[in-house]
Parts: sequence; C-alpha cells; structure tokens
Amino acid sequence: MSGMPSVTLWDGADDRRDVGIECRWATSQRQSGEGTALQVVDIFLLAVPNLGRPFAASTLKPHEILFQADKKQIEVLTAKTLGSEDAFAFLRECIRIATESPSSGTTAVRFIIPLQGGKIIRSDIVDYRLRDAFWTRKAVALASPLQVFSGASLPLEVISLTEIFRASAGAILIKPSEISPQLGADTRFPVSLSSKLEVDFKDRLSIPFISAEPITRKRLILVGSSNQDPEGGGWTQFARRAALALGIDLIIIDREDGWLAKGNYGSWYETLLIAPSSWWAEPSVDELVNLVEDYKSSNKGIRIDGLATFIEALQVPVSSAASRLGLPHESTSAFERATNKYNLGLFQERPAFLVSKAEDVIALIRSPQSQLIFPLIVKPCFGLNSEGVTRVDKASELEEAIQAARSSGRSRSEVGDKVLVERYCEGPEVDVNMVFVDGEVLFSEICDDFPKGADANSLRTYVGDTAAANTRRATEKLAAVHRRNFQETNMVFPSALPDEELTALRDAVKRTIQGLGFKNGVMHVEARIARSKYSYQSTDGIVDLQPRHISKAATDVPAPWIIEVNPRPPGLFASQTPGSVYGIDYWGVSLLLAVGDKARAAALLRPFTGGAQNHTVLVMIRAEFDPACEGIFDSDDVCAELLARHPDLREHLGRYGCLLKRGQRIPHPKDGRNTFVAYLNVFSRTSREEALRIANKVRQEIRYDIR
Repeated sequence: MSGMPSVTLWDGADDRRDVGIECRWATSQRQSGEGTALQVVDIFLLAVPNLGRPFAASTLKPHEILFQADKKQIEVLTAKTLGSEDAFAFLRECIRIATESPSSGTTAVRFIIPLQGGKIIRSDIVDYRLRDAFWTRKAVALASPLQVFSGASLPLEVISLTEIFRASAGAILIKPSEISPQLGADTRFPVSLSSKLEVDFKDRLSIPFISAEPITRKRLILVGSSNQDPEGGGWTQFARRAALALGIDLIIIDREDGWLAKGNYGSWYETLLIAPSSWWAEPSVDELVNLVEDYKSSNKGIRIDGLATFIEALQVPVSSAASRLGLPHESTSAFERATNKYNLGLFQERPAFLVSKAEDVIALIRSPQSQLIFPLIVKPCFGLNSEGVTRVDKASELEEAIQAARSSGRSRSEVGDKVLVERYCEGPEVDVNMVFVDGEVLFSEICDDFPKGADANSLRTYVGDTAAANTRRATEKLAAVHRRNFQETNMVFPSALPDEELTALRDAVKRTIQGLGFKNGVMHVEARIARSKYSYQSTDGIVDLQPRHISKAATDVPAPWIIEVNPRPPGLFASQTPGSVYGIDYWGVSLLLAVGDKARAAALLRPFTGGAQNHTVLVMIRAEFDPACEGIFDSDDVCAELLARHPDLREHLGRYGCLLKRGQRIPHPKDGRNTFVAYLNVFSRTSREEALRIANKVRQEIRYDIR
C-alpha cells in the first residue's frame, strides 16, 4: 500500500494542533450481483503526532478541515465543499476516531461510487442497507434525493477528498475488528479488509439503486397521522423519513388538535391541511374530494400524484376519493372487507358474530348451528394494536370483555355498539408481511409472535408439560386483564416453524389477499397455525418453538387460520425490524405504490441476497401496573438506564427506544388501550437461542415505576 495516494488532514476544531491525520486510499470496481456496478474507495486514516504543521493550519476555523496533498496543494474543506453538513460531520467524526485510536490503530472508511449513470432511486440507500451490518460502525448517506450520477469512475491517482465525497452515494466507517493485520511494505497501513466483510457488502448492496429511466419528484396527500408523536414511536416519522429520501413531497391532512399541528414539524410537510373534527368522526368522501380540489384550485398548476392513508378507519373513504380524483388506489370493496374484522371472518367462512351483551353470546353457544365454544375471542370490528381484544374462557368473563372491546374507541356507525365474537384458535401465532405489485408477490417474510397473556391459559399447548407449572404460577400473578389480552411480548425474526407450514401460510395469505381484491400494497397479516407440528416449550429456561410429540395415529393436518388482514405496514415498531433483517423498508415501498411508482417499489423490494442477516427478537415492554395506581409514569429513559447497568448488552441491540416520559399519564389495559414502555431489537448473528437468551435478560433487567 506504500504506492497509494497519501494526504494529510488537520481539523480546525481539534485542540491537539500537533496531530495530523495521514490518509491513503485504494480503489476497486465491483459488480454487486444483479445490483448497480460500483467503484469502492477504501480510505485508511492514521493519527501522526508531532507532524510538521503547515502555516495554513494555524488559521483554521472550527468549521474547517485542512487537506494537504503536498506543499503546493492545500485545500480547506467545509460542509459546502463536501456537499452537505452530514458529509462534513462524518469526516470530522472519522478524524476524531482516528485521533483517539491507539498509536498503532488505523481507521478505515469505505466510499461507494455508482458506475451507472442515472438518478438514485432512494438517497439513503447505502445508509439503510448497510447501517446494521456487523462491520459497520457508522453509515452516512451522501446523495441528495433523486441525485444524478454520471456513472464515471474516479482514477486511482485522484487525491481530492472533495471529489470522492461528491461522487459517492454513501460511506461507511468500518469497525476496527474488520481491518486486516498490518501487512505489506508500509507497516503503518493495512492492505485489505476482512473477507467476511466483502461477502456481506456484496449481499447487502445487490440492488439496482440507480435508474436510467426518468424519475421525477412526486407529491402525495397523506390523510391522518399516527396517534403517537415521534418520541412515542409513532409511524409518521418512518413515512416522513422515507418520503424525504425518495423525493416525495407530503401534503398532510390532519386534525387541528393533533401533534403535527401543535408541534414544531413544519419541515415534515409541504402543506398541512386541517380537516374539521366532524370529518374525523364521520369521514365523508365528498368532503375529502372537495378539500383536495379546493387546494388544487388555490395552487394553480400543482400536481397531485397520490392520495393515501395508513389508518384502517379511513381507508374506505380515502380509496373512494382517490378513485374519483383519478389517482392510484386499490378497490374500495377490498378495504371494506379487510378492515372490518366481522366482514373478514365471513369472507374466511368461519363462525363470526356481532353481539351487544353477554346474553347474546350465551345464546349462540347454546345454538349448535353457531359452532361457538369456549374459549372465545371478543374484539372490536375496527381496531389496531390488539386493543380491546380479549380471550374469554367462561361466561362470567364475557361482560368485561365486551365492554373492553366497546370502549377501545374504534367503533364505527355501521356496527353501532356491537362487538365481534369468534372462536379462539390454538396454535403458534405469526405475522406474515407480504408485498404485492400488480397482483404478484414480490416479497414476503414471516416472524413468530410469541405467546401473549391470553395464550398462557393454554399452558400445555404453548409451553409443554415441563414448564406448565412455572408458567402457571407466573401467570396467576398477573391481573386477569393481562392474562386474557393479546398485547405483544416478543416477535422473533425469522420464523422457526417448519418449511411446509410456512409455505402453507404464504399460500393461504396470498389467496386471501388476492381474493379480497388487492393488487398493490404492503399487507400485514396476523395468522395462526392450527394443529401445528410445533409448540412453545421450555429448554434450559428458554421458551421457543420446538417439535411437539405427535402420536403416529394422529391424522390432524396443520392449517393456517387468518386472524386479521391489515392493508398497511406492520404497526408499532415491527415495521423497522425487517430493514435490519432483510433490507426492506415497508414505508418507502408503500409511499411509492401510493403515487404509482411501481418500478422503484419493485427495485427496493429486493432483499439481501444472503437472506435473513441475523436472528432478531423485538422485545416489547408493556406497561403493567395495579389498577389502583394513578397511572403516572415515574421513571426516566429505561433503555439508557438499562445500558448504564449492563453496557455489555449494547453490542446485541439494534434500534431501541423508551416511549414514555416521566410524569406522563397512561391508561390501564382494563380500559381497552395498550401502552408500551419501551421496545428493543435484540439480535444475534450466531443463533436464535442466543438472541432469545439475551432478550430474556433484557426483559428481566428493565426497570420502571408507575405510581
């Protein structure tokens, strides 16, 4: 590597004025499978104390970095010269890390330059696909939305950091563990990075992220925002982040008293349109169409490319309005069947009934034609996040369950105060996420939705005889409302069910979605496998899916049971985990399909070529407290506190966050609403068992108080 170009950097914000950063680089061209051809520039940085300092370095300002190739070629680097504030901050961080490294340590940075001419389909594609790689210390997007790349390579002798930054789509600061031992003629610099890194790099960037076809900015009207603001984990932040990277301008229709209108979120949208409170109570297609038409009339020449919502209660009127406005949309009748859980039950040809009181359910059970037996599920016809969903094992529990479903706040006029009652399906639960473009499945994945409070009642089915007693004792400590609800606990990616059952699930979900009439969109489906060959069992304190004992005489065949079809990305935080595991962003794909950009959606639906990159457990910490308490959260950031006590957990944590603030009032689950304290993505690149063991420790060690 002694023949590589060599330059020196000085940071104007660094007090150690006698320390310079020597850097050298090498370049190579890569073809990432079926993806965009790339030029890779690897830069190695080494702090050199007592280096002769040029006079220009003594006059540097804090927002400047001095770049010296030789005594004659000196350049001052700023955010403007590098292309963005993010680029400058990234370079400064690389210099800081190199300066703080041991005297013999080398810092490595990889820059990615597309060798295909055209527009980038998503500006943060390098950051999104590589930030969770095992070798990534930090990733940064260097492209702007819809930036045009020439496709030309930089020559090896190029010694301008400005050119490298401006030609790159993104860059990665590499972990020290992946830098090869000191080799070559110049022992101060390594000559290569680990072979495992190179394999993973190719797997992750095997995606065509430069388009030779014309791409223009789009404008989408988004109806409604998430119930939670960004600090509470609401999904609007994920949609906004994707829209920014995709070059999609958002016009948001929201409530006057919503967090978007009240907070400092003006940069999130092009325009915020306020719909009256009466519209949210009874969404009118005519009023929505008029609101859009009035906006277009007041802004002559403006082009609207799509009208969409990710709120189930609004999907029917929004679809109908989009149809009348001539915008991309799915069948209104498909939404009518999917978002009404009663209609979906009838479509699935399974016993489903609307009831108003416990006596109605008792009468149905006594009628042999109804096929209803305990245990039952009581839930609202329109709902989300499993709110108001309760398992009922006996008649005395019915009234409380009906009231919880009714008070969950998701009722609709067409069903009045009635709630849905149907049979409970024994068997492992899964989430199936499936993406359709023009009626074809371009991507799907399945994760295991671990047993919830209600499932713990079926002890022998879910945890087996060996763990039944322990689980029963733990369950008895919970309030009845926790024992019977369906609030998520752990979601594990990918599923451990046998291949034949996973295939049956995919086939059943595909038939259902196509039968409902959907052709495009992200579909989040909750399902179970009745009579599965696997059950939840405990081994060495770890509960997981394992083959269950089945007698040779048994003839039961595993069968998928579709619980819910949600025509949107998965809720809560589950939409983010597939980005780490597979490289797929459901929000970005959903926005592109909403504006009719199917080509970009299809390109971004290519997962990592190596499949799932790790075993991930999405740990959801729910708020559990005595109903006699006020319901006031009385802790600080529970994730920060956990990591302060157990810093060793950090290397196994992906995205995580505390969702409550000290002093925040939260409802008790008995009121039909679910509240989560925090979420943590726990991963292992070694085994599913290791991921589950670490997840158990996380759940046991989380501390919070509710008074």
